[in-house]
Amino acid sequence: VAAGERVAKYLGQTATVGLQYSAAAQRRQKGADGAEPGRLFLTAFSDASWASEPEDMTSVGGFICCVGGGPTAWESKKQVDQALSSVESEYMALFRAIREVVWQRRLLAELGEEQQGPTPLYCDSQGAIALAKNPVLHGLTKHMKVKWHWVRSMVTAGEVELHYVKTTAQPADMMTKRLVEQQHWKCCKLAGMALN
Repeated sequence: VAAGERVAKYLGQTATVGLQYSAAAQRRQKGADGAEPGRLFLTAFSDASWASEPEDMTSVGGFICCVGGGPTAWESKKQVDQALSSVESEYMALFRAIREVVWQRRLLAELGEEQQGPTPLYCDSQGAIALAKNPVLHGLTKHMKVKWHWVRSMVTAGEVELHYVKTTAQPADMMTKRLVEQQHWKCCKLAGMALN
């Protein structure tokens, strides 16, 4: 009953919140400053919380993809495989984000909005970014499934370009953990959600 009341209260408080798509919103989106005027620009954010599930110590990964300054796809999902470090859980979250980015790049190309250059993907883990950019498998990553290293091949192929973003400017943070109200609304705004 209490959970239902919280949901009802949240829905009442967010009735005027909507997704925002506009040229101005796209210009504000991280990485879109170099986008060609009048073109749709894809950008993405990925995050993970390491061992945050108390019953089995698994992690939660999430991402947000944005086109035209607003979200077009998002996910918050418990990771099936246990990550042995925060870098590994962030790397696994990058995998899921990049799968969506590749699909959206293909869709945009079919719609006549082919992306020029790699899609910027923002992550708040410098370790995961370094792992994706390093072509050498280190002894510390041998245990990782081959599929996770597909991240590296997409970076090398120029599908995505990984960028560091501070946690305080990471909209995907709201996909992986509970936030205080002020930080939640900040993440919503960064992701292109606005009060109508």
